Amino acid sequence: MKAQCVCGETILEFDLIDHNVNACHCSICRRQTSGVIMTINIKQGSLKFIKQDHLSIYNSSSWGERSFCNVCGTNLFWRTKDQSYCNINVFSLDQTIKDLNFNMEIFIDNKPNFYSFNNSTKKLTEEDVIKLFNAQSED
Repeated sequence: MKAQCVCGETILEFDLIDHNVNACHCSICRRQTSGVIMTINIKQGSLKFIKQDHLSIYNSSSWGERSFCNVCGTNLFWRTKDQSYCNINVFSLDQTIKDLNFNMEIFIDNKPNFYSFNNSTKKLTEEDVIKLFNAQSED
C-alpha cells in the first residue's frame, strides 16, 4: 500500500496490519492537525520511503516521533523511536479502502468536550496508552 503528502513530494510504501482506524485526541495531534488525527496501523518493519527528500521527522516525545512533508506540511506517520510500532495518517492513503473500521480512540481523557464521534469505539486514556507501549517495550 502507498501513501503520500498533498504535494506528492513525499511517498511511503508499507503493509497494513488490518483495516482498523484509530483517532488520537492528544494535545500534540490536536494542535498539529487542528482536530484529531485518524490513523491505521502498519506491520512492523514494512515502512519504506519511495520519495523522501522532503520528509521531516519531529521528535515529539521521549518515546515517539512524527513525520511530515516539509513542503506542504502533510502529517504522514507517527512511530515509536525504536520503530517497533508505526501508524499512518489514514487520509494520506493512495488507495480507497472500502471496509475501514473506526474502532478506537486514544488519549480520550484529553478530548475537549465540544466534539464527539457517533461510533461506538474502544476508548483508551493517556495512562492506558503509556502502559500499553511500556508493556510492548518490555517484551
